[in-house]
Amino acid sequence: MSIVFETTGVFTSLQHIEDIAYAATSLSGPCDSLAHILGNALLGNDITKETLEMTFTAPVIRFEERTLIALTGAEFYAYTDEREITPFKVHLMEKGDVLKFRQPKKGTRIYMAVAGGMHFVNNLSGNIVLKAGTRIELERDYNELHKKMFDNLEDQRCATWGIDAYSLARLYYSDVFHIISTAALDTLSRKQLTQDTYTVTQRFDRTGFILEGNKVKLISNNNVSVERCGTLQITHQHDIAISLKHIAQDDDYVQFAYIADYHLAKLSQKKPGSKLLFKWVDQEEMARQKESYENWIKTVMHQIAFQHNIELSK
Repeated sequence: MSIVFETTGVFTSLQHIEDIAYAATSLSGPCDSLAHILGNALLGNDITKETLEMTFTAPVIRFEERTLIALTGAEFYAYTDEREITPFKVHLMEKGDVLKFRQPKKGTRIYMAVAGGMHFVNNLSGNIVLKAGTRIELERDYNELHKKMFDNLEDQRCATWGIDAYSLARLYYSDVFHIISTAALDTLSRKQLTQDTYTVTQRFDRTGFILEGNKVKLISNNNVSVERCGTLQITHQHDIAISLKHIAQDDDYVQFAYIADYHLAKLSQKKPGSKLLFKWVDQEEMARQKESYENWIKTVMHQIAFQHNIELSK
């Protein structure tokens, strides 16, 4: 046994990505696919390696062997008895270390990636959700970078480099969401949608959530099944529902728009009480913003690769 969960947290699951091109919009996989990708990237893992997704109250984790980890996503701020475990950096965990988490300052979900990957040991049902008695084993698929970083972090136990929190602010800290229309709203609803501030209600889980705010009405109803994360729907009470990650979405709700791909990471970090402001954009504007977002990711990946090369040269 490599990782022992002294507590399981409120909603803890093991997640993986099958296709990076559709990771954000897919109805399965990590809610915050960007956090998943960045965690694996920091460690030099293939992005398809599993990450541990922890929501609201995170588990208490005991390590039964040495490994390298990276925490990404929400501002949970983890610690052991000896030190702080800062997010968006690589940390060396020793055998016997117990990782605990404070309540998040901002956001909902934090992700833990492990060098070489990990998998369930006794999860015969195939359920991704961590339950009492579930064990996770390290895969130990270590590459040359992993082996080098085990040596390099022997003394300081934390990399001096990481992803700058300020560079992440533009992605996570804004409450404005770009939306693209898929069905015609009446004139008043379309106008009010961008003038009102919507609030995430307690009707919230991994499948999606309901918003409190101005109600909306459609001119026409051409409903189709939800096929992507971030779809905006109208409930029977004319409230707005937003889909997250679950194959079985409520097809009785009528969809009328979807949130742009580049805003889905921050959508996944909203929680009851969070505010959302909507802005209509056309396909041309969405394409420009998406290109800017993808260029930012490429820049971050290049910076990580540069630091990896330095680690390998030590």
